[in-house]
Amino acid sequence: MGYVPAMTTPMHTFIEQMGLIFRDDGGPRIAGQILGYLLVEGAPRTLGQMAKALKISKASASTNARLLELKGMVLRTSPVGQRGDAYQALDRPSAAAIQALATRFRANADTIGTLADDFPDSHAAARERVRHYADFYRETAVFFDEWIEMMAPPATGAGRKGRRVTP
Repeated sequence: MGYVPAMTTPMHTFIEQMGLIFRDDGGPRIAGQILGYLLVEGAPRTLGQMAKALKISKASASTNARLLELKGMVLRTSPVGQRGDAYQALDRPSAAAIQALATRFRANADTIGTLADDFPDSHAAARERVRHYADFYRETAVFFDEWIEMMAPPATGAGRKGRRVTP
C-alpha cells in the first residue's frame, strides 16, 4: 500500500501554510503555526494546548509564542483559574506586523543617516549615496504608517477619507 496522507481539514492546512509562510520570510516555522492555530481558535490557549495541538514541545511553544508576543502579533493573558499564561492572537495581527516593519525601517533610516553624517568631506559623494539609502528606509516607514491607517476600521459616526483595505 502506498503513502496515505493524514486526514486534514482546511484549518489544519491553513495552520501548516502559516508555518511555511513564516519560514519563507526567514522566521521559525513553528511561530507561524502557532499564529495560525491561535487565529483559528480565536480564544486564549495555553502552552500545553498549543504543544498538544501542534505536536511540538512545550518549550518550543513557549519560545515561539514569546517571539510572536515581541512582534506584537499575540497577547499573553493570565486566565482566571489557570496556573500558567495563555496566548491569544490579536484581532488584526497583519497591522502589528506592518507596524513592526515600520519601526524597524525607521530605526534603520536613523542608523544609516547617522553613519552617513560621519563620512568625511573627502567622501561627500559616498555620504550622499548613503543618505539616499537612509531616505529609502524613512520613506518606506512612512508608507507603512499610511498603509496601517488605511487598514484601520472605519471610525464610528463621521466618514473616513481614502479607501478601506482589509488586512
